Amino acid sequence: MSQTAPPSVPGNAGAQVEQAADARLGYDVSDGIATITIRRAEKLNALLPDMILVMADLIECARRDAKVRAVVLRGEGSSFCAGDDLHPEDRFKYGPPDMHTRLKMGYPRLVSDIMQLRKPVVAMMRGYAAGAGFDLALACDFRIAAPDTRMAAIYVRRGLGGGATYLLPRFVGLGKATELLLLGGWIDAEEALRLHLLTRVVPEEQLEAETYALAGKLAKGPTQAIGAIKNARNQGLGLDPVKGLEAQILCNVELMFHRDAREGPRAFLQKREPNFTAEWIDLQYDAVDADYR
Repeated sequence: MSQTAPPSVPGNAGAQVEQAADARLGYDVSDGIATITIRRAEKLNALLPDMILVMADLIECARRDAKVRAVVLRGEGSSFCAGDDLHPEDRFKYGPPDMHTRLKMGYPRLVSDIMQLRKPVVAMMRGYAAGAGFDLALACDFRIAAPDTRMAAIYVRRGLGGGATYLLPRFVGLGKATELLLLGGWIDAEEALRLHLLTRVVPEEQLEAETYALAGKLAKGPTQAIGAIKNARNQGLGLDPVKGLEAQILCNVELMFHRDAREGPRAFLQKREPNFTAEWIDLQYDAVDADYR
């Protein structure tokens, strides 16, 4: 399979497929990329609580699998994700929506899991990314979108609130975020790109190729460095400048336990491309690398 091609569908040679516990979600691995697909196209990929629990398990599966070095999150059909399904018989399936239940069973759990995943996550987007789908997209590290993509913090138009209030101001600033949150208006792809809510807008026919080209590049990168940078970024969002710089320093210290931190400088000195493997150094058992400067 070429680097730019989408991963094999279940059953194709060269793809490692894990059967999701819910047919409305798909998971497969190819060329170091895990693809998580929301498969509820008839409902524009709106999420139900039991789907959220399975999706959290799939993110954990990607975290544990050393062969996975990048993740693509996508929706089947014409939309990325139209948000939470608001049918009350499903919304309250796991009890009243108190803080603990929402953190465990609600979509904010996925936002947290994606942000904390120490592997890069690329959202492949088309159609609607509204409400919970908007937040999921913002949690990803990159967002590659087709021109028909439309995003909205639509909560206020449903008499609801809270969603996107953490991430959106950090993307667009307090003033613009207030406008988007309190009016709940739609943002087209061109405007979303201007606001840096999207990484790239590409023609529909190039969407998969562009998404997997980026994911493939990331999958060949220094996975542990990417993860440590994501963690330092997350820490820095809530720290004062001094603590933020400490998190920055600790990020580099942590990477001394991984071989890529030796391969990168060595490749630079030898004027060649680095071969990053995401392997870690077991100080208890591994012999000291005699070649390390």
